Amino acid sequence: MSDTAISFGEVVEFSRRSKFTLEDFDTLQPGRLHWRVKGLWPAVGVCFVGGPSMSGKSFWTLDALAKVCRGEPVLGRKAIASGVVYIASEGAHGVRNRIAGLREKIGPLGSAFKFIGQAPDLGNVDDVEDLKATLLVAKAELEAKGHGLGVIAVDTLSASIPGADENSAKDMSPVLAALQTMATELDALVVVIAHTGKDETRGLRGWSGLLANADGLIMLDAPEGGVRVGSVVKVKDGESGDRFAFTLAVVEIGLDADADPITTCTIEDADAPDRPKAGRKATISQLDADTLKTAFNRIFPDKAAAIHVPGANGAMGVHLPDLRNEALKIGLGPPSPDYAGMDEKQTSAARKAWLDHRNKSFERAKRALLTSGRYRIENEWIWEIGQNKGESL
Repeated sequence: MSDTAISFGEVVEFSRRSKFTLEDFDTLQPGRLHWRVKGLWPAVGVCFVGGPSMSGKSFWTLDALAKVCRGEPVLGRKAIASGVVYIASEGAHGVRNRIAGLREKIGPLGSAFKFIGQAPDLGNVDDVEDLKATLLVAKAELEAKGHGLGVIAVDTLSASIPGADENSAKDMSPVLAALQTMATELDALVVVIAHTGKDETRGLRGWSGLLANADGLIMLDAPEGGVRVGSVVKVKDGESGDRFAFTLAVVEIGLDADADPITTCTIEDADAPDRPKAGRKATISQLDADTLKTAFNRIFPDKAAAIHVPGANGAMGVHLPDLRNEALKIGLGPPSPDYAGMDEKQTSAARKAWLDHRNKSFERAKRALLTSGRYRIENEWIWEIGQNKGESL
């Protein structure tokens, strides 16, 4: 054995510093997890909000993050108030409108919510460093206002990884690493909005490592009728499985150059429907009819009038145009399209298609109500057969 060799059993003290710390089983202390939203979103980490197109992902996320800014509960869970930076990589014009609509609904947030309307390339090291530098500026501004930076939202993942193969671990693992590093270095939660694949039942689109390494996942279902349903699919070190629901209410936020109203949507909490039994998934017509019944109940107290047609027997009903307006307001049919980037001809075509779809949704819901045998429609009035005077559903 040479003079420099170390024999087995010798205790050697190294001068180097190591990131690894030895702890003993007998004295090890339990870890303490810090939350941004208790039992839902950690204070530091990467979580996802997923769902198909038109499921209301960004509407729900904006509303939830505004609650975080104010320290209000999210899905019934306690939130720790903090500042937010929202990165609109996809449809920034539409997101601006949604923020304006949300501000009309809840009021200002005291400079606790910052917005970035340019898309980063999370697969490009220089772009990621540039984004982190901007976020550090935001963090300093938020701290100066007494908020701190708690959440960074990326909307959407696909728009933030141009040219990347979402199914490839080679392409996506560096993106995930960039998000995790961003969260750690900025001491914040990163919430990523992501699309589902062609088979919506299989969850997030692309590489399976996203879900495996996520600290949390909320999934929204494909919209059927006016009610949109979501589920807490994964909470690392927490409980999952609960469901929630909401509708989209149309709000006017201004007028365009032609003095036509500019509209967007805000969310209204709703009761989550029971999980459908296997093989008995509710049809779109049934869900539309449920939305119409909800609208009927909402306007009945203020809009009901006596029906003066043979066979009505003194029943009270509501005017169909009033019912239609309320049903569309609470989410019947598709939300207003995002016209960003469209020329005048494309905007006109998109608006016509949207209005046609809304009309078809209303007509489909009316037919479903009539098929149930519980309602009657005549002379632009609708009422429930056999209801006593002045009663709603």
